[in-house]
Amino acid sequence: MQNKYSSYTYIFLLILGIIYFLSIGKDPALGDTLGFTIQGYYGFAFESNATNHFLFSNVLGLAHKILPFMNVHILFVSICIISGLLALFYLRKLLLLLEVSEKSSLMCIMLFGFSFTFWRQAVITEVYTFYLLFVILFLINVFKFLKEKEIKYFYYLSIFLGILFLIHIQTILFGPFYCFLLFKNFKLLKKHIIYGGLITLLLFSILLLPVALGRHSLVAIFTDNAYENSLFDYDPSTLFKSIMKNLGILGYNFLFFSVFIFLGVKNKKYLNYILFGALPFLFFCIKHNVSDVHVFQLVPYIFIIILIGQGLDRFPKIPLILPVILPIFYFASFKIVQKTSIGKNFEKEKGFKGGTRYMLFPPLNQNPDLNSLLKNYEKDSLYEKYGVKEMYPLIIQWEEIKKKNNY
Repeated sequence: MQNKYSSYTYIFLLILGIIYFLSIGKDPALGDTLGFTIQGYYGFAFESNATNHFLFSNVLGLAHKILPFMNVHILFVSICIISGLLALFYLRKLLLLLEVSEKSSLMCIMLFGFSFTFWRQAVITEVYTFYLLFVILFLINVFKFLKEKEIKYFYYLSIFLGILFLIHIQTILFGPFYCFLLFKNFKLLKKHIIYGGLITLLLFSILLLPVALGRHSLVAIFTDNAYENSLFDYDPSTLFKSIMKNLGILGYNFLFFSVFIFLGVKNKKYLNYILFGALPFLFFCIKHNVSDVHVFQLVPYIFIIILIGQGLDRFPKIPLILPVILPIFYFASFKIVQKTSIGKNFEKEKGFKGGTRYMLFPPLNQNPDLNSLLKNYEKDSLYEKYGVKEMYPLIIQWEEIKKKNNY
């Protein structure tokens, strides 16, 4: 039985990889994706601020140095796709480690791989699939330590925690999880806490080198000033809207599979660790009420997927193929909504990105390229739209890169 589901896993990841590659857009998407692509094209980036993602940026730069003849847009998205597929591969190992059945583990990676947010992030040049890969490797070593009580896994998790800081400063939200781990296992770890902490601290200190060189301030490592209000202001109405928004995104990603979360909570084994891992990230998502908040949900989704897997185990007769309903649902949603007033509004407000298709369907392969955006830049006040005016110099820069390299 194990070999059967292992074979299915490889087949699924192969098919999913093909789907992902067919989903790649003609050009980098607006926003951080365009910035990362241009940054990676020009080489290594030594800033370590909250929006630069030190390790990810420099992996892109290294990849371009190794493969200078390849279209950087395709190269960089390929790195994100491969990171996403590896993340799903190791997610299954994490689920099996937590005693989720072979069948449910496979269903979970199908569910996560087809989910809107993960799919979309896998097919653009963004940090999140790369980050999730290392989050899952960190969690595998955490739960191996908890199960086997071998000190080597504590040192492994300390290394991965340090690496996570180099990828995304959001890692600081693992603080309560890490402290809870130390508290619950203090007797076993008391001789090793300092050494493990030093490993993490030494890796984190790499972020301080650009500060020492005067490239940016210390505060810039931890936050982007543009979003301070979303974190520290308290408005009950905004908070309620944010909760509803996040619940809506969760529902769109996992549909009726979300119900299995409540069944998974009944499994008390490691539940405290799951809650300490997920809740700080979920709280951050609610308080960080920005347009792209869905990307910050991906880390807590790992813990949510664990609960879904444990819930699915209570229904062993559920068809394995059921998660395939997600891409079908997304396609149907896009086609139906496109004909409504909501769809017309999407076309009006987001037409330059792909309109309704962009908002509700993960693939980007049929969305407008950046050259068409340039041609329509001043039409219908497009230049005044949020994000377009700021991106305009980068779009020009990307078009020059394309022309120079015959992309």
